Amino acid sequence: MQRWIVLGALVLSLLGSGLMFGYWKVHQSRPDRQWVPIPFNPESTQEQRDKSVEDLRKALLTETVLTGIVRDCDITSKWKLESEQAAVEELKRRVIIEEGETVLRGIPTATLNIGFKGNVGEQSELKMLAERLIADVQRLVTQSAPPAPAPAPTPSPASTSTEPKF
Repeated sequence: MQRWIVLGALVLSLLGSGLMFGYWKVHQSRPDRQWVPIPFNPESTQEQRDKSVEDLRKALLTETVLTGIVRDCDITSKWKLESEQAAVEELKRRVIIEEGETVLRGIPTATLNIGFKGNVGEQSELKMLAERLIADVQRLVTQSAPPAPAPAPTPSPASTSTEPKF
């Protein structure tokens, strides 16, 4: 009788571990989206936001930008793609550049969401790709921003009197 109890416990433990592995495998293939929200100016209109999204989409979805992202993040080998061009096409298919809304400091705010979509198993790569794409966005924004005004000259303490000022 004890042999049957041990055998039943072994079968139940194997079934339980198989169920846990199956759940983990299904969970790894669920869809995932990783993006970085950039808040819009609160005074901007819907037309301005739509124009910003389209302008940024045109500027970021170029071959040079996407090739730089593929090389920096080594996507060809991580996703086991046959060439760099195939990786660029895959990134074009997965990119997210859209208007969204998020809560910042308790206030609903219109945002520009920039990132990539994939599955849960690729979450670390998706985060890395989104951060790398944001670096390109920052570079584009700083290039198109007007130059900062020159700082006001500070008065020099070149006093010729020897009397104390106190």
